[in-house]
Amino acid sequence: MSSANSNTEKGSTSGSHGTSAFNAYMLFCTLVVGLGGLNWGYENALVGPISAMKSFVRDMQGINADTGQYVLTAHHQSIIFSVPLTGTVVGALLTTPVQNRFGRKWALLGSYCTSMGAVFLQLFAPNFVAFVMGRWWNAVSYGAALAIAPNFMADLVPAKMRGRFVSGANIATIASSVLATVVCYAAQETHGEDALSYKIPLAVQASLPFLMTVPTLFVCESPSWLLTKGRVEDARKTLRSIRGFSDEEVEKELNVLQAIEDESRQRENPRFWEIYKPEHIRRTLVGGSIFSLNQLSGIILSTTFAAVFLTQLGAGNPFLFSVIGNLCLLAGTIGAPFVLDNFGRRPTALIGFSILLAIDATAGALAFFAKTHRNAAIVIAVLSFVFNIVWTLSFYSISLLMPAEIPTERLRNPTMTHAIGCGQLTAILTTLVVPLITAEDAANLGAKAYLIFGGLMAAILVLAALLLPETKGRTSLEIDELYARHIPAWRWKGFETSANRLAAQAQ
Repeated sequence: MSSANSNTEKGSTSGSHGTSAFNAYMLFCTLVVGLGGLNWGYENALVGPISAMKSFVRDMQGINADTGQYVLTAHHQSIIFSVPLTGTVVGALLTTPVQNRFGRKWALLGSYCTSMGAVFLQLFAPNFVAFVMGRWWNAVSYGAALAIAPNFMADLVPAKMRGRFVSGANIATIASSVLATVVCYAAQETHGEDALSYKIPLAVQASLPFLMTVPTLFVCESPSWLLTKGRVEDARKTLRSIRGFSDEEVEKELNVLQAIEDESRQRENPRFWEIYKPEHIRRTLVGGSIFSLNQLSGIILSTTFAAVFLTQLGAGNPFLFSVIGNLCLLAGTIGAPFVLDNFGRRPTALIGFSILLAIDATAGALAFFAKTHRNAAIVIAVLSFVFNIVWTLSFYSISLLMPAEIPTERLRNPTMTHAIGCGQLTAILTTLVVPLITAEDAANLGAKAYLIFGGLMAAILVLAALLLPETKGRTSLEIDELYARHIPAWRWKGFETSANRLAAQAQ
């Protein structure tokens, strides 16, 4: 113990660094890693508007025999929205062995390279099948990136800043969604029924993998991953390069990371199915399944299918509404890091989920009057904008943070894989079902489907109240202890752990 103290004292006197955790290189690395969701955000925002474009439907399907208009059939809507999402499951499943062997940085770069052929296949697709194949291929890429980037981000920042940075990374994802809808709106207004109206947005998408690859070459590797390979000195140098505070503080953080790694090494190498063992299942359900549940909130109606069902309602220009809706997503995402760090995870979730439930119920009820009262349709559109803000402020930001924060250190990779995989399976289910219950040539519920999602949100709210703990500022060791002691989720805030007591005694 005295030797360790003398070492840290030497480090603190020899170091000439400040007391802030921030430095320029850490900000660069976190900014670049935060681009991991760029491709996902763009493509998911892109497919809704172009599916509503007459030129796209004309070239990829032809006229809808049931409606006599250039509108995708319910069958084709289900295929174009849901089938490619199976690729995200494949991508997520591949990430654990790839990250374990090559590290987070090279795994992320590999996902970007995978996307390069896919985006060009979509751009030059000669028919509907080829376009869907391009979407599936690209989904493998961004499914992998989604499973890698949050954990990578969590590794690069101190525990007390984890929520702010991991949720802040969503800004790039939603900003790319805004870009997609703005480009679609501008292309539609400029080129009308010409093929360029959907080719231009696809051409912009084709540039994204290259834009993400170049800066990622210059980021550092995860210090935690380096420790798993026994590269302690490399981990120390990396941690020193991304911290602005003293060498003593760097050594303390390294010691904590080393303690976590030493504990992990005392056990067998983690197997994927270990996350479902009785001692881990609660953490898997809380940390990994919330990403899946966010798909059941009703967000699909105000994002992916917004242009389609707002056209049905006759509320106004669906492409303009898509732009506004994505700007609302961006507004919520920008606010999320500050809300999570100032108010905590649990209060943000419970309040946010309650508001989403209220919006689902109100919008669904108004849908019964939307056909005969245009004002009701406009109110539904406005409620969808509010829904987008609240969803990204609460549900979306928490669902990406929890898989990086809740699992024990050695099971973070498989838990994130579980989260992304189950999330995309749920997305596949919802995108298959929603056209069948909302489309005019199917069940024709339209916005009444909000009521179905309202019922699901009520169940999610109850589960969150019972299972979602407050993890703000907690280290991995503290979270391990709280779960080991079976402390109820509603008692976590302010609960004193042995790590807290040791820190107090040291002071």
